[in-house]
Amino acid sequence: MLAAKKQWENVGNSTGEWIEIISKGDAEAIWTKLFQIVSRHSAVRSFYASHGLSQDSLRDLCCDLTQELFLRLQKKARWDFYLDAGYTNERVEHELYGIEVPNLISQFLRERYPESYRLARRISNLLMTKKEFRRFSRTKEDLAIGKQASTVPPCSKMVQQVYGLAIWSPEKPMENQQHLHEMIEEVAHRMRDTRRAGRGSTSQVVISNVDLTQLIIDIFQTIDTPTDIRTMRSLVLSRLAIEDSQIIPMEETVLTSNPEKEPIRMDYADSKPNPEEEVLEKEMASQMGLLANDILRRCLERVRNKPQRFQKLVEVVWHCYFNQTSSSQTHVARLMDISDSLVSHYRKIFDSVIRSEDLTVDEWICLNYALDRRLSDIIREFNKTDIETKTRWDKKIHLLQPAHNSSTKYLAVSA
Repeated sequence: MLAAKKQWENVGNSTGEWIEIISKGDAEAIWTKLFQIVSRHSAVRSFYASHGLSQDSLRDLCCDLTQELFLRLQKKARWDFYLDAGYTNERVEHELYGIEVPNLISQFLRERYPESYRLARRISNLLMTKKEFRRFSRTKEDLAIGKQASTVPPCSKMVQQVYGLAIWSPEKPMENQQHLHEMIEEVAHRMRDTRRAGRGSTSQVVISNVDLTQLIIDIFQTIDTPTDIRTMRSLVLSRLAIEDSQIIPMEETVLTSNPEKEPIRMDYADSKPNPEEEVLEKEMASQMGLLANDILRRCLERVRNKPQRFQKLVEVVWHCYFNQTSSSQTHVARLMDISDSLVSHYRKIFDSVIRSEDLTVDEWICLNYALDRRLSDIIREFNKTDIETKTRWDKKIHLLQPAHNSSTKYLAVSA
């Protein structure tokens, strides 16, 4: 970066002729001369002027474009071609400035701003081909000496050619251009045409050619002056819904157009739990699992440690509170083939045990999950009908009873 900064400060210094440094294979000298061409190219200047880049951002942009151009020419073996084809220094300079750098900028704009790039080309084609528009003289001096539109010499740059409505007089002068964007505020924005087009139907139409032509006509009628193609592109694009957003990493620094302000660095809050929170969450889950077993033990005591009554209580609790397919208490009673009042009785037993607990919201959520998982295991055991499983379950029922001389608040049930 220090070398690039030094080259930026000495951008006007000569580093030798092209054929000489290419013959020597001096990569550093070639890169420096490419940097000089890129940094003073009109396409690059137009790009950073429209984006209001700071000096540091401009230098970084020129360095990136120079490196991309250097690698592209190296890959195509253009340096060897220049020597084999007998290119002169002026011809090499002309090809790099007039062909390679514009192609690089066009590719960059096409990839970074695909919709704006396509629409800009469509606007230019419509201005040059539609009968509703015509070429105009660029300056009042041309009109003063009697030059007509048909005799206006072709401009070397397409974006500088001046166009207007064909119904206007050929002598209509080009007025001041500073306040055109303010003048077209009354021109309505166009709705986005979401029809798919292009290769593979990956692009949207945005606006049809008929509607785009009418939009250009409306803008010309509003500003009432001929204008160059570059300005008309900007005016038309400001009335359209363009989607050229770019996905960037959240950690990337956002550069501002104002060089006096510090670059914006987005520092998003991390929603992931830290190690301490993970440990506390695991500890809470463990405690709520023990509490779920203790609640079931107290429910067993309320039914006098009778397995059949405890089984009905567990099934009632499961269907009424945890089974999402159960619609009502009457449906649960019909499903279990018991009376509605018996379902209410078992619900009251469970509710009285639960309401005796004083927990926070997070603890209630964790307890709900623990009870759901524990009751699912018990219901699964109830559904087994073989005698061996029934004998094991009778043993597990007894394990729910409190152990003597136990220092643990909640007694876990062995799996």
